[in-house]
Amino acid sequence: MSCKAKATPNNGVKERGKASIEFYKEGKPQYYCYGYIDKMTDELIEECKECPEHVWKAQEDLEKWKKEVEKECEN
Repeated sequence: MSCKAKATPNNGVKERGKASIEFYKEGKPQYYCYGYIDKMTDELIEECKECPEHVWKAQEDLEKWKKEVEKECEN
C-alpha cells in the first residue's frame, strides 16, 4: 500500500513517515508508520488517521493474527 499522505500534493508531505516494527509475524517484521502531525492542531493529518498502516492499527492487526493462529491450532 502506498502512503496517502505522500500522494496528496497540498499537505507538503514529501515521503512516508518514520517506520516502526511493532511485532513479528512468522519471523517477518510488521512495519507501521508513525504518520505526520499537523503543526497547527498538533493532531495527525487526516490521511494518517485513515491509513491502515499507521502505528495505531498495529494492536488490532496483532490481535486478529493471534486469533487466526489460535483457530488454526484448534483444528
